Amino acid sequence: MSKRANKYLWEKELSLAKGLKECCNEKGEEKDTKKSATFLHQLGLVYKERSEHFQWRFTFAMAVLTLIGNVPSRITDLIRNALPAIPTSIRFALIRSAALMNAAIVRKPSNVNEVKNDLDKLHRYALKLAKVQRDHFDVDAYVDEVVREKIKLMREETKLALDKLQHIPDDVSSERAHELEMDKINRVKTLQNNIAEKYTDIMNSISDKCVEVMGKPPCRYCVAGMGSLARKEITPYSDFEHIILLDDELLQNHNESSDQYQSALEYFRWFSILFHVIILRLGETIIPAVSLPSLNNNQIKEHNWFYDAHTPSGISFDGMVLHACKFPLGRQEKTKNKPWTTELIKPVTKMVKYLDADVDLKNGYHLGDILTKTSFVSGFNIIYEEFSRRVTGQMQTSQMSGQNELLKQQLEEDFNNFHVGKNLDALYLNSPFNIKRVVHRSSTLFIAALGRLNSIYQSPCSCYDVIETLKRRRIFDSETAHKLAYAVSIACEVRIKAYCLKGKQDDMTTKRLYYDSTNNIIPDLVAAVGEKSIIDYFKITWSLQTMIREKNYKTVETDLDANIFILSTLGMSKRLCKEWEDRKLKKIHVSSVMRVLAAFYNTNRFKSVISLGKQFLSLQSFNQPAYSPMLFYMNNALISLDRKDDEIFQKLKFFTQHFSPNNVLDGGWEVYEAYGSYLLDILFDHKQALGVFIKLQKLLLSSPQSSDKKKVYFQCLISRTLYSIAKCLHYNGNNKQAIKKLDEIFEVCIQHETTVFYAKPLVERSHLLLGVCYYAEKYFSKAKASFERALLLHKQHACKHSEQKLPKIHMAIKCCKAMLNEDNEFESFFTHVENRNFEADLCHFRNFDDLLASQTATFSQEENSSCPK
Repeated sequence: MSKRANKYLWEKELSLAKGLKECCNEKGEEKDTKKSATFLHQLGLVYKERSEHFQWRFTFAMAVLTLIGNVPSRITDLIRNALPAIPTSIRFALIRSAALMNAAIVRKPSNVNEVKNDLDKLHRYALKLAKVQRDHFDVDAYVDEVVREKIKLMREETKLALDKLQHIPDDVSSERAHELEMDKINRVKTLQNNIAEKYTDIMNSISDKCVEVMGKPPCRYCVAGMGSLARKEITPYSDFEHIILLDDELLQNHNESSDQYQSALEYFRWFSILFHVIILRLGETIIPAVSLPSLNNNQIKEHNWFYDAHTPSGISFDGMVLHACKFPLGRQEKTKNKPWTTELIKPVTKMVKYLDADVDLKNGYHLGDILTKTSFVSGFNIIYEEFSRRVTGQMQTSQMSGQNELLKQQLEEDFNNFHVGKNLDALYLNSPFNIKRVVHRSSTLFIAALGRLNSIYQSPCSCYDVIETLKRRRIFDSETAHKLAYAVSIACEVRIKAYCLKGKQDDMTTKRLYYDSTNNIIPDLVAAVGEKSIIDYFKITWSLQTMIREKNYKTVETDLDANIFILSTLGMSKRLCKEWEDRKLKKIHVSSVMRVLAAFYNTNRFKSVISLGKQFLSLQSFNQPAYSPMLFYMNNALISLDRKDDEIFQKLKFFTQHFSPNNVLDGGWEVYEAYGSYLLDILFDHKQALGVFIKLQKLLLSSPQSSDKKKVYFQCLISRTLYSIAKCLHYNGNNKQAIKKLDEIFEVCIQHETTVFYAKPLVERSHLLLGVCYYAEKYFSKAKASFERALLLHKQHACKHSEQKLPKIHMAIKCCKAMLNEDNEFESFFTHVENRNFEADLCHFRNFDDLLASQTATFSQEENSSCPK
């Protein structure tokens, strides 16, 4: 019967999961939340039924044991071995049921009252299983009247404090800058302390309510916070990582198998469930956090697909994903490779044993390290003080050598994952970035590591505490301590502002860090803290990571290469050019030269691009692939100046003749593209240029792509090469073949969605060229559609460089409308000489950007308004 019931519930869950999947796109994002809410509600009911089924199994098993008695037998042994897992299954099913129903309510379905009614029944069922003293407790009313109000007040006060954090201007003196930085440090430190205090008060009040509902605890206890709360880096949207510590007297007076000991554990397990139910009712727990086997199962790929974009991620328990589980019930679901459990409800003595490195490594996350930094939340403070004393004592003993090895291993992982250079480099291709990864962890993780390296074990312990302690011990001088405290303040400010802007815990941005950003919706770093502060932040964190690597705790200034790298990846070309002034060429790395050339090019200093490139090339042996981007920028500068340069041309030609085909993805394509562009746009040798680009395409197609990242890069290069081939074909008058090549670009971009992100400007240019080809072939309707598509893409992804094209695109659309004689415009349109001239250029021009700006400058606002809405 049990197996049949399990099979029935699993098949029912899979059927509902399949229905939910049909409401989502290929990324697992819901297309119709009203419809998906129905499936979430039904899944919630399945998990309530699953909990009831497990409860029936438990009751039946206990009844069998009572009837059989304690006589050893195969049946009793099987039942006793299976019994411990059943209550856990009951509790986890309750949590998942509540999470699903609350997620359904967040989506505001038409039957929201029905869902709320089912959730209320679930709450009452959970209270019944917990055998509470107050079974009439109204979870909804308590959450709405008490918890939400406290959270709302905390968030409002945080926003008011954030408004008082001013940007530090660029042009202040060093003394004034130091004063402003000190003011920011004090304000952010106060803000973080206030949030931690308010957050702790919220959790304290919920804890007290749970005790009130559950009845008197069987022993003294303490709820202790971990993670960001203990480090005082908590935000108004952070999750609650915590443990429950029990009085050691429980262990001293009763052995672990005694009824009293097990009864105490059961009390706090149900205490944790009630706490969980209250937090879930806030509607801020995303569904992947409860790790449903049919939606987010990390062990089975086909059952790991759902992405919850509609539940605002905020205050919740730590996730039930197997590498997380930093909440009292802990890791209870075994896997084949890690068949053990970890419960975080224990007497102090037993909890301290988790500091052992072997236990820590087994759990897949650094539990031992996390337990060294905690904070008191509720219960009996004397229990917390005893735990803190024992942790400090054990960390200071010689037996913790395993922790030292673990710390070294962790540091290597952190350097690999959160190195400033690596994370900033990911921004260079205009990709989205993770604020916590790129900013917050690049400083706080490493300062916390310095605390552990220098045996700072106090709890709670913020990064500010670590810095102050190291300053007091004279490991840091005053200036180093100030800089690091300032970096921590910037990191915390950025993260809190990002969450408050979005109203949820969301670290991802979709926008690059251009210094002139004015977007107030997407949390942009410069918009958050100012240009000077964000540059200073990355310089300080670069120095911090260098200090730890080299074990030199004195102030380390970033060198010119590091400064250029930071400014380049932040898109701050003007500042980079300024940084370059009065520097000696021979002291700079070749990769930095490329970035300087790019900065000159981006600021339209084309002559500087050519002169600097020539200076550097004259100092180097001329056979290294690393220098190919230099020629690429020099060639583009020549095209922008409409200038010939035989020296550069000969070097481009030499490279294409001697470049190894194996290096085509590592710089070779830049040389081929530059050589082809020189032939095409400077020498106007369309046929020879076409041959170069066709050869480049063959080389690319024959090159191996070893990683997903390289495949994306490869698709970008293929698309660029196809565009160049199409342009050559168009200039040779072969518009039909050009159209086919442009269609191939769109197919590549549709098949490889990531490529679209990197190649949006190329796609826009491709639609413009497609419009020109159609116009030349007198397919005016198709030409109009292509120009309108280019205009739409420009509006979606506008940038300064493409603004100058707008009048031309509008005029091209008007030309198409006139040729189609829409609204009888043909005669009136061509009475104006500038319109006739533009139409003639449109038929015969070499490049859309070559249309004279003077012709487009006279276009009126009325003409510009012809853009399709």
